[in-house]
Parts: sequence; structure tokens; C-alpha cells
Amino acid sequence: MVDTSFANESIRCTVTDCKFHNCDKNFCSLGTITVGTHESDPKECQCVDCESFKAKNEVLA
Repeated sequence: MVDTSFANESIRCTVTDCKFHNCDKNFCSLGTITVGTHESDPKECQCVDCESFKAKNEVLA
């Protein structure tokens, strides 16, 4: 079970479909996240991804 009551105020987040999203405060509930890219030479915001994202309905191992 994921505790999303914690709001890491260093990580703002508006992705409400993420399992780690704190919906009450619009922050991530994780202590740290991993940010990456799916491009070899990223030049735009759309090229960057939160690699810590998990869909709300995804089962965690």
C-alpha cells in the first residue's frame, strides 16, 4: 500500500493519474524521484519524463 498522505514539498506534481500523487496538495508523496528522457538530444520539456511514475491501477511488486 502506498501512503500518499505525505507531501514532498520539494517535488510539485499535477499528475493525478500517478499512484504517488498527493491529491490534497499537488505534490509527490515520494521522498525522491528519478527524472529521465526518451530522446537522445532533448530540447523541449515534452522530452523529459518522471521515471518514478506508476499508474494508479498498477500493482507494485
